[in-house]
Amino acid sequence: MSAFGMGGWWLGNKHMRLNTRFMGSVRRGIPTDANVIVACQKGLRSLSACEQLAKNGYAKVAWVTGGFDSAEPGDLPVKGGKDIRFAGNGGLSDVVGWTDAHRKANKDQTVYDGPFGTVLKIALAIIFLDALTAVPYLDKIFDKLPFKI
Repeated sequence: MSAFGMGGWWLGNKHMRLNTRFMGSVRRGIPTDANVIVACQKGLRSLSACEQLAKNGYAKVAWVTGGFDSAEPGDLPVKGGKDIRFAGNGGLSDVVGWTDAHRKANKDQTVYDGPFGTVLKIALAIIFLDALTAVPYLDKIFDKLPFKI
């Protein structure tokens, strides 16, 4: 197995594990003489999957170089008008919107716009409200200081 395409696994990160059931699942659903196209968000995991497929008798395999991030709207037919660039996004990166696909789709946005901006604004509002609740206690603290402010 090539460690190159495992999304951080090759650096020793533990957030991804090798799918030991991958080839079994593929063999049950896809004949070895089929044309197989594999895609992921960046293209590295799909390259690794293609290596495994080729080692196991699949001769007609291809991957999307650069992954879904490299696509543009309209490059591939999709159901429901979805943007193919977001097909591999999920979890926190999708909520916060910090992937290459998000940046390309929202070129004119600042850090305060979009999902990350929303999270940032909520955090600032919580800090502000928390500070307001501390105001009554500040007089007591300032009264105990040896100097006047």
